[in-house]
Formats: sequence, C-alpha cells, structure tokens
Amino acid sequence: MDKRLDGNIALVTGAGTGIGRAIASLFARHGARIGVNVYKSVEGGQQTVRDIVEQGGEAVLLPADISSPADVEVLTERLAQTFGGIDILVNNSGIGTTRTSDRVTDIDEDEWDRVLEVNLKGAMLTSKFVIPHMRKRGGGNIVNISSIRGLLGNPVLASYCASKGGMVLLTKQMALDYAADHIRVNCVCPGFTHTQMLETYLHKQDDPAGARKAFADMAPLRRIGTPDEIACCVLFFASDESSFITGTALPVDGGYTANGIRVIQ
Repeated sequence: MDKRLDGNIALVTGAGTGIGRAIASLFARHGARIGVNVYKSVEGGQQTVRDIVEQGGEAVLLPADISSPADVEVLTERLAQTFGGIDILVNNSGIGTTRTSDRVTDIDEDEWDRVLEVNLKGAMLTSKFVIPHMRKRGGGNIVNISSIRGLLGNPVLASYCASKGGMVLLTKQMALDYAADHIRVNCVCPGFTHTQMLETYLHKQDDPAGARKAFADMAPLRRIGTPDEIACCVLFFASDESSFITGTALPVDGGYTANGIRVIQ
C-alpha cells in the first residue's frame, strides 16, 4: 500500500464517530500518527484509538472542548510532545441545535452561540494553536470540514448555515495568510452522509424510511454518501497529491449542489 502520509502527525477533531473516525482511520492506514480529539464522546474516541492500534497504527486520545482556548492549547502541546510535532489538522467537529428551532426568530441565543463556538470558533482556535507547530516543521496542511449548508441555505438551519458558511470563507482567508509558510488550507463540504447526526434526524421523522429515500433522491447520484467517501477526499487535500491546491471548497455531495436543489419546508 502506498502510504501517502508516512511520517506525518495529524490532529483530527471530532474523531469519535462518523466522518471524523473515518478520516483518522484512513490517515493512520496511510502512515500518519493521529491525535484523536473528542469532547463528550470519550468512549467513541477510545474506540477510534483502538481501531487504529489494531490496524498497526499509532494514536493518542485528546479529550478537549475545542471552543476553549485553554483546552486547545493543552491538546496541541500534548500531541506535539507525544509525536514530535504537528503536520496536518482536520477541523471536523460540528454540532447543531438541540433545544430550540434553528430559526432566527426562534433560536435560543445560548444555542446560537454554542453552534458558532464549536463549528467556527473551534476551527479558528485549533488552527491558531497548530499553525506555529506547522511552521516549525516547514509547512503543513489544514482541511476544514464544512457542509453543503456552507454553500447553500436551508430552512430552519440558521446557526448551522452561518457557521458552515463562515468556515468556507475562513478557509479561503487562511489560505492567503499562510501560503508563505507553506501551509495549505482547503475545505471539504459533505452532502448527506451516513452519520450519527443524520441518523438522529431521520429517526425523529414520522416516516424514517421515506425521509431517508427523500434525502437520497435529492442527489443526482440517488444515494447518501458514506464517511469513507468523505475521508478519501480529505486524504487527497492532506497529501502531496494536492500540492498546488489551496483555498478550495470541494462539495462531496453526489451532485446535489450542481443542481442547486434546496429542501423546501
């Protein structure tokens, strides 16, 4: 197997389940040593670490709230001390609202703040503390995980769309600031993907099977994506295969955004 990340050290936030776990596992198979960040899903993070070790890789669990500067500083220093530096950062952590409707007229301000703190501020903070380590290594790669909701609006997703749209423009802005440091910054925008977040939403519907089919049918490829498919695109951006690409936001959505389809409620 051609190990595209051999010798690299990577931090993956929100790596306890779904897309984050798929990215961490794929990176490890390609030779990277992995910092597995989680916040509340510690058991999930432990499973990700076990999976990596069982496949012959190296990983360390780094529980932390990425919206906390103190937490982020500690986790980055711990990762750098454990493996000798940081070369790759994947800002994958993301949440939605849980208590109130995600509409400007309905949302609780605390919920709005928490979504923006985790989804956008968290990406800024991890980048802030990781970039100095990348400079010491002569460069690096940052891959932000946004969403098709960072490219197209959607009813009842005010804070989520705002945070993911902000991540797309933060990607482009950081790509400009840190190109001289040989740090590339790119963004992957997943479409509907088989994750815990999507499954939770589907199971709340009156007809989960019908809702699942509706999501699949909105993409021209007529299916929902998998975490492994997203991880492969992240690997591309994190590797030298994309050495002349920075500041790009790539939809990985089965063609959804090409058609400009939106959910109407």
